[in-house]
Amino acid sequence: MVVINYKGGQLANRIVLFAHFIVNAIEHQHALANPEFDEYTPYFEGPATGNFQGYPITLGPFRNHKLNRAYSRIVRLWADITYRWMPETPWYRIVRIFKSHDKRELIYDLNQPDFVASAKNKSVIAEGWLFKDRAHIEKHGDILRRIFTPVEPYRSQAEQAIADARSEVDILIGVHIRRGDYARFWGGKWYYEDAVYEAKMLALQAHYAAQGKRCGFFVCTNETLDRAAYDPSLRIHTEKRHFIVDLHALSCCDGIIGPPSTFSIWASFYGKKPLTQLDTADTSPLLGEYRSIL
Repeated sequence: MVVINYKGGQLANRIVLFAHFIVNAIEHQHALANPEFDEYTPYFEGPATGNFQGYPITLGPFRNHKLNRAYSRIVRLWADITYRWMPETPWYRIVRIFKSHDKRELIYDLNQPDFVASAKNKSVIAEGWLFKDRAHIEKHGDILRRIFTPVEPYRSQAEQAIADARSEVDILIGVHIRRGDYARFWGGKWYYEDAVYEAKMLALQAHYAAQGKRCGFFVCTNETLDRAAYDPSLRIHTEKRHFIVDLHALSCCDGIIGPPSTFSIWASFYGKKPLTQLDTADTSPLLGEYRSIL
């Protein structure tokens, strides 16, 4: 059994980490518990109902979320005390990758034979961010999509907002404008001003206009968009929405652009929609075919 003992980042970070462990558990038929997904449990079908498509996956040993939170704190404290002196015994193993992988930006492949053997035969406490099972993400992708289907009313709100936005265009592009913490993250390298996003939208509008298509933009942002900062010819749909509505709505667009972020990466994966990550202010916004970069 594997227990995820790491609460890193916000919503999409937590989904992505969970997703890699889920497909690994499905592929290798071992049990999995993730008490660290607690505050996002009510928003998705699988976690909210405890239905993980018949696989031995849970949010912890208890049905009560408060008890699972207490359990996760105890496990974290126990691992902190134990790791230095006894990281592995015949009954458990602590796999902590903060320094070995996260700090060095190295992937820890969950398909390593020693990890799989431990997961099947003992309790594995997994701590860190860069745990990945990219070999099986697409294979079990539809199971992930069922597990992480947003619950009502968020799903219907998102789909209605998309339907309204589509009523006047032929192509609808989701635009994820990430501000807030991005002013500091990595020295602000992906914190783009309105002029950058405006230029990307104008380029896409011209690209589709040359094909005789009307292009619209569904903007998701963690701050209020200054509509006056954008060319009036742009068909922009934006309003204050719940973050689950934004996440699902992005997945329903025809394509997505935005700075590197697990939020847009997950939306792209969930909806099987092409994503252009704006690695720099000069990155072309033109969209290619869908490919998972989860």
